[in-house]
Amino acid sequence: MFAHPLAKVSGTLIFSETPLFNVREPRGNAAVIVAFNNATKPQQDDYLALYAQDSDSQGDARVIDIFNSNAWQTGPRTSICPQAARFNHACVPNASFAWNSRICRITVHAIVDIPADTQIYLSYERPYQTKDERAEKLAAYGFACSCAACGSNAAASDVRRARMAKLNARIRFEKRQLWRSPVPRAALELIRLLKEEGLVGEALGLAYHDAAEGWRRHGRLDMAVIYAVKELDVSVMCFGQNSPCVDASMAFLQELRSRFAMEVESRNEQA
Repeated sequence: MFAHPLAKVSGTLIFSETPLFNVREPRGNAAVIVAFNNATKPQQDDYLALYAQDSDSQGDARVIDIFNSNAWQTGPRTSICPQAARFNHACVPNASFAWNSRICRITVHAIVDIPADTQIYLSYERPYQTKDERAEKLAAYGFACSCAACGSNAAASDVRRARMAKLNARIRFEKRQLWRSPVPRAALELIRLLKEEGLVGEALGLAYHDAAEGWRRHGRLDMAVIYAVKELDVSVMCFGQNSPCVDASMAFLQELRSRFAMEVESRNEQA
């Protein structure tokens, strides 16, 4: 679904939607049933028209099946967005799904330049997984992926993604330890691999943030600012200007710039 008739440049808002209903996590089946029963009749009709993995399921079982097959994580809740649920998956997506708590809507932004009449793809899964790991989880949606990362490029993609998973774990661990390298090696390698894999959305922004944090720990505020600018660019592209996520990236950048300015001023005074 959603082959847009017009070309979209990266960062363009393609689509936004208010959830039909949502359930707070951790959720139970009873909470889903209650939320469905509280919906209006037209809302229930829209909901029941969504994909169910078991086409023969009925009643409450069908309500649960549809929820598990179509729901999106939206902050502390899981939501049903009937239109967003119709976007197809690709392991290298061309658009980014996000929850904007400020406007209480989901948004979908282009993260690469998308030619006219090209299908819009989102990713249902986290990026640091191999083909088999993704396939197992996608099977829960009744979906078998045939994108490039699962086809002819699968072997090279698996090598990159397995390495990315190790690097991401190392970064999370190093944040709790003393940095032993003069540069944030893991974050810089992760950035390179993400770009090689074509994953230029939210995961790349997080890697830029980790690199900026690493440079700051190494006392290289000049480099920290450079990578924080890159993080902000990705954040705006994925979430749009009016997003709390962009506010957080901007605040981080401003903090680094302020510290760097103070450092430069101190050096000039000592010169």
